[in-house]
Amino acid sequence: MTGVTARPAATVLVLREGAQGFEVLMLHRVARGFFGGLWVFPGGKVEEIDHSDLAREAVAVPEDADDLPWRSAALRETIEEVGVAITDPPLAEPLRAEGAAVFEQVLAHEAVLDGRRLRLLSQWVTPRSAPVRFDTRFYLARVEEDTAPEADPAEATEACWVPPRLALERAADGSWPMIVPTRHHLEWLAGFDDLAAAWEAAGRARIRPVEPIVERDGSEVRITLPDAARLP
Repeated sequence: MTGVTARPAATVLVLREGAQGFEVLMLHRVARGFFGGLWVFPGGKVEEIDHSDLAREAVAVPEDADDLPWRSAALRETIEEVGVAITDPPLAEPLRAEGAAVFEQVLAHEAVLDGRRLRLLSQWVTPRSAPVRFDTRFYLARVEEDTAPEADPAEATEACWVPPRLALERAADGSWPMIVPTRHHLEWLAGFDDLAAAWEAAGRARIRPVEPIVERDGSEVRITLPDAARLP
């Protein structure tokens, strides 16, 4: 049986230095939609605006990059959902906007969204049996220690900085529900002692699409990850 087409999407593991080691930015989705009620990293679908001339003007990417729409979506969604703008030069005030207005406001401040500060870490594709599928690129980014997120109430009930190990503990005790890709990337982050080591490792990533294998045995569901899921 042919599954539904996977929609292009992008998400960002935004990292900063914290008092107890480095932290990652996470948000708690409102209770609606495909990811309703889950704890996730900022991100969302690649929209038509991310393919536009406006995006090409407002988003700076590495010279050899062929993924501008994904970097555009990652940076745009991070502003829309949690108000964190990764720009060059840095903005002196918080930015609140959606869609094309994100790019217009950044340009009005004589800045660009800085896709050069993103490192592509992995690519995950929702299994073919799922009713809704995404082809999601995961990026890593570093921001200043004093970066303060503010959740858009239409998108999330909370946004916060959290050490990866603590996020995993909350997932394990059931207080922070998560899907497999989120936990997998948190487990990878938790293996590093400092932010610099995680950033350096991300630069060695070999990008191969990861499609989890779902097996059902009666009421039990087992999810197995292919070798492509191994992170550097």
